[in-house]
Amino acid sequence: MKKIYILQMHTKTLPAIFIKFLTRYSYSHIAISLDKNCNKIYSVGRKKYNNFLIGGFVEENKSSEFFKRFNNTWCRIYELEITNKQYKIIAKKINYMKDHEELFGYDYLGIVFRYFKIPIMFKNKYVCSYLIAKLLEDAKIYKFNKKTYFIEPKDFEKIPNMKEIYIGKYVTY
Repeated sequence: MKKIYILQMHTKTLPAIFIKFLTRYSYSHIAISLDKNCNKIYSVGRKKYNNFLIGGFVEENKSSEFFKRFNNTWCRIYELEITNKQYKIIAKKINYMKDHEELFGYDYLGIVFRYFKIPIMFKNKYVCSYLIAKLLEDAKIYKFNKKTYFIEPKDFEKIPNMKEIYIGKYVTY
């Protein structure tokens, strides 16, 4: 058995505040980590810490420029035990996205479409919750009770057998 880590986060940036307003939920971002220290986290978000309009697949860590600037990012971290096979599927998909990150973009329009429950998808465009939910479903870890495209940050706390292990600032975890 292996473990993965799901992070619910709120950065207090303008896009995060907007998403928090739309979802009416404390956390506006979802990321995944393959290690307990959560030193490397994966998601879709801004590729440049000073420009949220340039987005796509990102690998972040506690000492990255983004978290140096937004060091008050609040998070809740969950631990989830999975099989070795499921772990390999997740790791393989993440590695593919890392190797081909130029192919994956942030779905800015999708935020609005999701709010109005309009299922319009663009190839290789994601919001954070959609990407992480898709990874979990593709690896047969968890199937949400609604279309993956409509998953929001709050939906992740409903995953059975997930254990909350931390609440606090990401950079001090």
